[in-house]
Amino acid sequence: MDDELVKNYLEARAELDMAKANLDNHQARLIKQMEADQRKSFRWQDGDQRHAVTYVQKHTVVINEPGLRKALTAKVFDKYTKRVLDRRKMEEAIDMGAVDKVTVAQYAEMKPQRAYLEYRVRQIEENK
Repeated sequence: MDDELVKNYLEARAELDMAKANLDNHQARLIKQMEADQRKSFRWQDGDQRHAVTYVQKHTVVINEPGLRKALTAKVFDKYTKRVLDRRKMEEAIDMGAVDKVTVAQYAEMKPQRAYLEYRVRQIEENK
């Protein structure tokens, strides 16, 4: 490569890719261990800083709309939809008792997203 800046960029990029792969590997192993130990976080203090590594697992609710529409009847279902299900209105209807939550639950599932670790460092404030 003739251009030194491009060469430096490509070298740095290769180092970054290797570091990300290494981090992903260690993160996956730590997540697996934390799941096995049923441990939510690690916390420690280093001088005037507090550190924490926390296991995070988010979920997304996925609703089988055609099945729910059939179960509720189109007339009831369409009251709570636009072009797609209006979740806020459906939740309000469930809260008010207009729609049976057991029926809705049959057509909704919790879909887990990819687990990840969250790392934080916070300064410890001295009491004055």
